[in-house]
Amino acid sequence: MASVSKLVVAMAIARLDQRGAIDVDGPVPWAEIGILANPGWADVTLRELLHHTSGFPEARSSWFTPGADCRGHAQSLVANGPLASRGERTYSNGNYCLLGLVVEATTGEALDVAAQRLVFDPVGVDGVHLSGDALLADDMPHPHGAGVARLSRLGGAGTLVVSTDDLAIAVGRLLPADLDVVRFPAVFTDQYGFGHTGTIDGAKSCVWVIEAGRTVVSATIAGNALGTGGAVCDAVLPAVARDLGTSGDGRPTREP
Repeated sequence: MASVSKLVVAMAIARLDQRGAIDVDGPVPWAEIGILANPGWADVTLRELLHHTSGFPEARSSWFTPGADCRGHAQSLVANGPLASRGERTYSNGNYCLLGLVVEATTGEALDVAAQRLVFDPVGVDGVHLSGDALLADDMPHPHGAGVARLSRLGGAGTLVVSTDDLAIAVGRLLPADLDVVRFPAVFTDQYGFGHTGTIDGAKSCVWVIEAGRTVVSATIAGNALGTGGAVCDAVLPAVARDLGTSGDGRPTREP
């Protein structure tokens, strides 16, 4: 799913918040997730991570460099305080790498196990696993063999593997309480609804909630026939909306 993983992690965070296990408006529990951060990060909240307003640097290409895992790479990027742009939305994989660590530390479970229990078990579907794990029977192997292990730095920002059917079912059962967490700017919006996109070499993904939650569109392309997950949304959303006779017209005008 690439960055569509972020939507699942946000759903897991929402469920933990509802259970009182965490407080999305409280500070990031740095000690609990095993990261020694610069004191400037002390009052950064989980909601700021969710909304990409924490001041975490983009460091876009470094998230795909073999080497350190999510925790190790994040540790290297919080040695200095948040960027001066804290409070403004700056999309960074680091925010959801950290949120994935929060899910793991809070539940005492691996991220995929926690996501299964919190997000997928309640709707009776399964199959979520991590890109670095062994392939399941219906997985499509990456052309470079174990190349998906290069995503290990992303953690909660991009390592979950879920079928389009299971993802659509889970997202289609979002609770009203979930939407306090799973909302703009944690997700993207357009004239059709809201959702998330994902883009890596070898997979482009889109999941979108339309018709005020009555319909969920989930699509993934294995390969690089389209350049981005946004391009997948651009292709499928207008076509589905037209077939449904619902509101929305033309190419999606996605924000932010």
